[in-house]
Amino acid sequence: MDADINLLPMMNIVCSLIALLMGVAQMTQISMLEYLPPAEAAVSEGSDAPPAEAPRWNNDATIDLLVNIGPNGFQVSLFGKNEPGPYFFEVPKAPGGEYDYATLNSRLAEVKTREVGEPLGIDSTKNEITGKMDVYTVYRYRDGRDVSITALGNTPFQTVVHTMDACRNQTVNGEIKEMFPVAMMKQFQ
Repeated sequence: MDADINLLPMMNIVCSLIALLMGVAQMTQISMLEYLPPAEAAVSEGSDAPPAEAPRWNNDATIDLLVNIGPNGFQVSLFGKNEPGPYFFEVPKAPGGEYDYATLNSRLAEVKTREVGEPLGIDSTKNEITGKMDVYTVYRYRDGRDVSITALGNTPFQTVVHTMDACRNQTVNGEIKEMFPVAMMKQFQ
């Protein structure tokens, strides 16, 4: 007597698992800036105003601040630019070969002052995890508190932490000023 194996229940489970896994899979967009050779000269007299695609007072606009931790130092990009100029610059390593966090911090403070500007006010949103209201500062750019940090896979973790610290705050005459406290790590191979 030959008995056929009923594969229908197994196929149903596999189809359900595929749908479940697709539903919980985290879809991420990996954003990376090409590592360019060191900038030899700044772009000729360009305007200091943001590009046309980033209106000055529209809170839906984004600054898209990106800090690359590269083998020769940091590369900083605003508005998705990757040509040397006011929206793309490099902070080379110090002569001893270590990353220059102090220079990165001061250059990001200039970006915060020049591009993001003073706060427009404060807003709040309910934190779904704690149930409390989170109060935050609103700037002319929706992501005026954000910085994305990219690093190669072999970058030491401590280097990434020091970079986040350099982006977070600036201390001026003993007073701590917020710069870009919301750091998002984006890694690429």
